[in-house]
Amino acid sequence: MAKHSNVAEAVLDFYQQLPFNQQSSTALQAESILSRNSILAYPVLPPLLSQNSRVLEVGCGTGWFANSMAYYYPVAVTGIDFNPVAIEFARRAAAELNLSSQFVNADLFTYQAELAFDGVVSIGVLHHTHDCLAALRRVASLWVKPGGWLFLGLYHHYGRRPFLDHFELLRQQGQTESELFARYRQLHPYLTDDIQAYSWFRDQVLHPYETQHTVAELIPVLAESGLTIKATSINQFQPMTDVTAIVKLEPERERSAANRLANNQYDPGFFLVLAQKPG
Repeated sequence: MAKHSNVAEAVLDFYQQLPFNQQSSTALQAESILSRNSILAYPVLPPLLSQNSRVLEVGCGTGWFANSMAYYYPVAVTGIDFNPVAIEFARRAAAELNLSSQFVNADLFTYQAELAFDGVVSIGVLHHTHDCLAALRRVASLWVKPGGWLFLGLYHHYGRRPFLDHFELLRQQGQTESELFARYRQLHPYLTDDIQAYSWFRDQVLHPYETQHTVAELIPVLAESGLTIKATSINQFQPMTDVTAIVKLEPERERSAANRLANNQYDPGFFLVLAQKPG
């Protein structure tokens, strides 16, 4: 286990230089939210974003996900992030859209909420902490109320390997950062804003600390807080009667990710799970 202070300091310094998914301006973020409801990319999530729901995003960064939820759905959204640069951007983007999203500059290991939430979102964040599973225990036990849900995204133990190995090989061959960035953009050409594209590249190729995980690893950790996995991207969010069947599919993520990479298709090796707590 890495030392908390060392990891937190390195990760905070990295993101203060350029937060993940930051666009060239808050106006551009507002325009992108107006032009497309990005929440629809996660099919299990919209039915949960109901009237009067309170939703917390842990590690909200520049607020694109929190502000998208607040714009398209009748929910009260709070976002927390330990990076004040990202929080300030998120607040200004919310103002561009006249949203009431609340953004708090706080470390998830010390943040205190007066009440638990109907739903908690944390996508691509906990695997950058010094102890991902300890972070997950805190999120699940403290902030998901009875009857509530957790939507979690992490790097996958199997699916992440081809992407990391590919860029490590390019480094060993002597490629410069600009050459690595050019290769990343070849794989991920859909980000037209140069600042945003570079923020994605830094996050996924240059990041100072990350860990990778599996559904199998999450099952007992979530169970400690009374949550059960209901859906996962491992099987494209298809109906699931037995989570152990999903576990058996997990090693296949490495092969499928390698095939996509060989075909110049973007696959950073990420997975999502929806878990729920009984009422």
